[in-house]
Formats: sequence, structure tokens, C-alpha cells
Amino acid sequence: MSAWGARELNQSDYKFDVVINWLNHISRQDCYETLIAQRSSKRQVGNEWLFDLPKRLWKFLVASINLTEKNWADCSNNDLQNLAAVLTASTFSINGKSTFKEEFVTAGGVDLKEINFKTFASKKQENLYLAGEVLNIDAITGGFNFQNAWTGGWMIAQSISID
Repeated sequence: MSAWGARELNQSDYKFDVVINWLNHISRQDCYETLIAQRSSKRQVGNEWLFDLPKRLWKFLVASINLTEKNWADCSNNDLQNLAAVLTASTFSINGKSTFKEEFVTAGGVDLKEINFKTFASKKQENLYLAGEVLNIDAITGGFNFQNAWTGGWMIAQSISID
């Protein structure tokens, strides 16, 4: 996501909401109807996970609305509506970047129109060569960014050796 969303995230000051439907394509209404069918069970909601969700995720989501100890038979319509909402539209607020060292995407850099890509020389400043992260190139992290930097460095070395 970062390669495509870096500018938007930066413009929003890294403050936004993420809404997750843990059930993929199951609607809130269909989820609610499935939950209502569980009402005959005397088991605790936290111990009888549904929808093929991982057990720990189910327990986390159920605990987030305080239904862990409640029996299915004792759940009100409101309880089940809340559970359907959490399962199909969990909202998490993102409030800025962290100091996590693996987080390294930053949008911006030298405009690509200012670079001669045959030599990686600046079109504005003689004898200035630019490559890698200093350029305004966003890409999927991993090998693509490294390859961009290595190729740029190689092209610069070739250009300098010719000059």
C-alpha cells in the first residue's frame, strides 16, 4: 500500500480510519442472521467461534464488545447487532507515524523531469548525479527499490567514467 498511498498518507498527516470486514464478502445483515441462529446454544460466545476466523482473532473481537463470558442464548438483538458490526466493519483509527524502524516510506524527492535517465545527471546542475531514494520514485518496497538504486548507481558510475 505504501508505494501507492504514500502521498495521500502524507497529505492526511498520517491520520485516517481503516475499516476491516473480517468476513470478506459477508454483509452485516447476513452476519447478523447467522449470529441469531446461534441463540439456541448455551455455550459462551467467546468459546464458539464462527466464520472460520482464527480463534485468537475471534476472541479479540468478541472481547472488544464485552461478550466473551456471555452465553449465545443470553445475547440480546443489540448484542448480536454489535457483534455483526465488529465482524463486518471494525474501525481502527491511525494517528500518525510511529518510530518503528521498518517504517521508511517517504513521498517526494527530486522531480524526475529534472533527471537525464541515460546518465542520471541533473538537468539543472552540471556534474550532479542523482539516484535511489533521493529521486521522487515510490515503489513496492523490497527488491524493486534496491534494484532502482543499484541500477542508478551503475549508470552514474558509467557516466562519470566516460566524462
